[in-house]
Amino acid sequence: MDRRPGVWSTGVSAAIAIGALMLVFAAGASASVSSGALKCSTLSPFNPTKYALKTSTTVTCQITGASDASGLRTVPVIIQSSNIGNTTVTGTVSGSGASTKITFTYTAPSTGCNTAIVAYITTGNLTNNSVITPGGTAAAGFAFVDGSGNVIACAETPVAKFYLGYADNHILHGTPLGLPWLGMPASTIVVGCGGYPSGGVPAPAEACEKRPDTLENSYDAGAIRIDNTSSTTAMPVTGASVTIGTCTYNPWGSTMNISIPPGGSLVLTQTGGPKPCATDEVGPYNFDTSEASEDCTINNGKIPAISLRINGSPMTINDTGQVLNTGGKDSGRCGNLEFTNWVALT
Repeated sequence: MDRRPGVWSTGVSAAIAIGALMLVFAAGASASVSSGALKCSTLSPFNPTKYALKTSTTVTCQITGASDASGLRTVPVIIQSSNIGNTTVTGTVSGSGASTKITFTYTAPSTGCNTAIVAYITTGNLTNNSVITPGGTAAAGFAFVDGSGNVIACAETPVAKFYLGYADNHILHGTPLGLPWLGMPASTIVVGCGGYPSGGVPAPAEACEKRPDTLENSYDAGAIRIDNTSSTTAMPVTGASVTIGTCTYNPWGSTMNISIPPGGSLVLTQTGGPKPCATDEVGPYNFDTSEASEDCTINNGKIPAISLRINGSPMTINDTGQVLNTGGKDSGRCGNLEFTNWVALT
C-alpha cells in the first residue's frame, strides 16, 4: 500500500465525493416518480402515457405512493374510456403514508379499443405516468392493442341528423314541384310509392294514385329525412312510425332494414295502401299526417311523436314545430297548398 502523505486522504475524499454524487442521482431518480403513479411491471409502454394491453388479457398493476389511500383497506379503481365506458375494479391497499400502494387486477374487454385512463377513489383522481416516463405528470392508462401490438381503432358510431317536410303535389291543390326530396342527390334512398323491397319495405297492396295531368305518383304526405353524418360508417335504420294523437302511422312495416351509406340520406314517406285511421279522405294516402286534424284553421295542439330504431337503438323525436301535421291544421281542406320544404330538427 502506498502510504505517501496525502495519497490516502485524497482517495477517501474522492470516494466520499462519488458516494455523495450517487446519492444525488438516487434521490433524483426517486423524485422522478410522483405519488399516484401507475405501475404495470408485466406490460410494455405503448407511448409516454400508456401501457400496451392486449384485449381479453388480465393484468395486475399497482398505484404507487398513493398516500391519499393510506389507512384504507380497499378503494375503487376506475378504468375510464369514452368509447367503451368505465369499468370499476377493487384495489387492495397496503403500506402507509408515502409508501402506500394500491394493487388491482383488470381484464381488458374483448371490445377494447383506443385508450383508457386509470383513476382511483374518484373518477377525477387520475394516476400519473411518472413510472412510464420519469418525471411525467400526465394521466396514465392503457392502450388496447391487437396481437401485433397495434392500437385497435374504435368503430365510429354514425350520428343522424333529422329533417321533416310535407309532400304535396296532389292534383287538387298542389304543384308538380311539391316534393321536398326533389333536387337531393341521386344516391338518396326514397322509400315512397312502391315501397322499397330491397330494404324490407314491400310494395303496398294498393298502389299510389297517379296525377292525371303528369301520370306521376300523387303525394299528400308527411316526409321524414335521416342524414348519416358519418363519412366512413353505414347507418342501419330498422324501424319507424309516427303517432299523432291516437293514430299511429307505419307505412314502412315491421321488416324494414335499410342501411344509409356514409354521407347518405334516407327519406320515409307515403307508400300507398290503406290509411291507418278513419278519415273522410279518399285514396291510398297512408301517410297523410295532415288528416290528424279535421279543421283547416284551428291548431289542434297535437305534437307528432316519431319513433325510430337507428344503430340498433330505439329513439323518439317530437315534432314540436308540427311540420308533419301542417301546424296542427288540415289546411288542404281549405284548398291550400300543404307543401313544406325540409325543416331541420335540432
